[in-house]
Amino acid sequence: MAKGYWFLNLDVVNPVDYITYREANARYAAEHDLRFIVRGGDFEHLEGIKRHRNVLVELPSFDVAVATYEAPDYQPVKALRQATAIADLAAVEGYEGPQPSAAAPPEGTPDKPRGYWMAKVDVTDPERYKDYIAANAEPFAEYGAWFLVRGGRHQLLDGRGRQRYVVIAFRDVETARACYFSPGYQRARAIRQSASVADLVLISGYTGREAPPS
Repeated sequence: MAKGYWFLNLDVVNPVDYITYREANARYAAEHDLRFIVRGGDFEHLEGIKRHRNVLVELPSFDVAVATYEAPDYQPVKALRQATAIADLAAVEGYEGPQPSAAAPPEGTPDKPRGYWMAKVDVTDPERYKDYIAANAEPFAEYGAWFLVRGGRHQLLDGRGRQRYVVIAFRDVETARACYFSPGYQRARAIRQSASVADLVLISGYTGREAPPS
């Protein structure tokens, strides 16, 4: 079964009280076996709308991601976040289809976390967007890209969203950045930008060390 995720971009408006939310959320995650993939790591804003903190949480499935967010025991945690931050949050379905690479990148370490692309996309020309998908296959294979999310079901839970969500894992941040700026991907990107509007960040994965709220 495909995993589910909470895909979250936020601006913290009360950093002191946000710490209370962060601690409550960590406790809830530990008690319910939720896994942080990204948790406020260093990031590079590449395209579109920017928020200053990005989080990706893995859950057993899309349905569980929706149900957990709506669960009565999560509501006090959600209320803490809503009182201290402005957020865009969606439950999204994980990807189980063909991958551009033979194997997923190794799990990150504190000294060498994985790198991720987190993207939200509104497709304006579906036929042309298919050309982008074909064009990105070669650079993604070259740089060992691995899709965690690639379209699929999604449900907006808070704030604003887009039509399509994508999360791609790379061996490390340097590889993720090299892929984005490679000649091959820049050619594909030009096609994408003619067929869609996107918000995209490049960010380090969570390995147990959380960046402070900003």
